[in-house]
Amino acid sequence: MSRTEYAIGRYCGVTFAGLKIASLVNVEKGEEDVLEELSARFAGRGFSFRLLREERGRLLVYVCHRERLEEYLARPEIKGFLQLFGYEFASADEALDQLQARMTGEFPHEIGIFLGYPLCDVRGFLNDPEGCLLCGAWKVYENADEAARTFERFRRCSACICRHMDMGRSLTQIFNVG
Repeated sequence: MSRTEYAIGRYCGVTFAGLKIASLVNVEKGEEDVLEELSARFAGRGFSFRLLREERGRLLVYVCHRERLEEYLARPEIKGFLQLFGYEFASADEALDQLQARMTGEFPHEIGIFLGYPLCDVRGFLNDPEGCLLCGAWKVYENADEAARTFERFRRCSACICRHMDMGRSLTQIFNVG
């Protein structure tokens, strides 16, 4: 198994397992063939891979479940929040195009929305970056107990996927995709 496939499993497995709407993974340039193959295989399950940024020989890849992302971004409170940052979109693809255009320099803070983080926590980070209650997959500003349980589910899921990969199983075998 390539380092790229392993990284995708480690950092995006929680998305393939249905625990997250989307994930980010940073891989080496030159591994586009691995990305293309996995993207094609997981597309039948509703997943999409998208290059957000290329920088210093690294590729930042966004992996999402399309239908879940579409539903999340269509929520009035989410769409309204993104409009505060100038987003105008009728589809997830349009929103992702705008996010990709903002991926120069620092990460745009609203990226948390695209990763399915709770709106209250994205707002909390913008208003008081140091005042979080808990740090894990994201900085938590409300509902710390619930977030801690979510982080533990993420940790267990990722560890299980990594164990399977360490035993020689590919991502397509683990998730039974053609």
